[in-house]
Amino acid sequence: MKLAIIITLAILALCCSPASAGICQRLVGIVQALYLGTPASFEAAVEPFKPDADMKAAATQLKTLVDFLPKNAKDSILKLMDKIVESPLCA
Repeated sequence: MKLAIIITLAILALCCSPASAGICQRLVGIVQALYLGTPASFEAAVEPFKPDADMKAAATQLKTLVDFLPKNAKDSILKLMDKIVESPLCA
């Protein structure tokens, strides 16, 4: 479960990098599907980016790990993500 959190925070770090002109709304949709969606909706959200077989396998594994998190942990992570995205540090 810690791996899922670490990977999610790494994704957030990429979103808020100085090189970013803003957060890609598609990435926001992928993160929402990761935490709130079904495995099929998460796969559908990622598919437009044409992941290779290894990427698909890793994404499936990540979704499985996230699905094992308790609801209150998922809710807290999503609140943290919102806080990070809205922070002046990500501007």
